[in-house]
Amino acid sequence: MHPYDALRERLLAFVEARDWKQFHSPKNMAACLSVEASELLELFMWTREGPGPHPPGAGAPPQHKVAAEAADVLISLLNFCAAADIDLLAAADAKLTATAAKYPVAEARGVALKSTELPGATAPDRTAPE
Repeated sequence: MHPYDALRERLLAFVEARDWKQFHSPKNMAACLSVEASELLELFMWTREGPGPHPPGAGAPPQHKVAAEAADVLISLLNFCAAADIDLLAAADAKLTATAAKYPVAEARGVALKSTELPGATAPDRTAPE
């Protein structure tokens, strides 16, 4: 079994054992995901990038705290996908394919422009879903 599938099954069993599925609506899990992502971001609030020395509290957060919050984000995302009936790997694959088409290597390499600002961009199709 692939580690991704094993993690999903372990998470499902964890949720079922605690009877938490009743709370896992897509809306609630989307809110949970946002909160967990904000907790990850909070670790970096007021930090400075680049070489130190940094004033107390302005250095990089401890790696173990970042890892724990990143894990919370992943768990929340997996719970959201379960509640919303989304195949996350298929959705990510489709999104990567679409994003690759929007950002051709020849135009996007090394630049931080939106796809509509790239040299070969055409007017955006406002009727197409994101």
